[in-house]
Amino acid sequence: MALSEQTTGSSREGLGGSAEEFLNYCNAERERRLNSGEPFDQAAFDEAVEMVLARLRALAEEGWT
Repeated sequence: MALSEQTTGSSREGLGGSAEEFLNYCNAERERRLNSGEPFDQAAFDEAVEMVLARLRALAEEGWT
């Protein structure tokens, strides 16, 4: 499942503004890389994005915005 499918709807509710911007950037960057014709490890990219989003959610729960 693509990251864009994983982080839609209710799963985006816990994201702050910075995380939303990061996710929007990552979605655009994924599309750019997929369309570039260059080799691209989409699974590794999505895993890295998910790790960052998990950390951003944890920080938001701690009161950081």
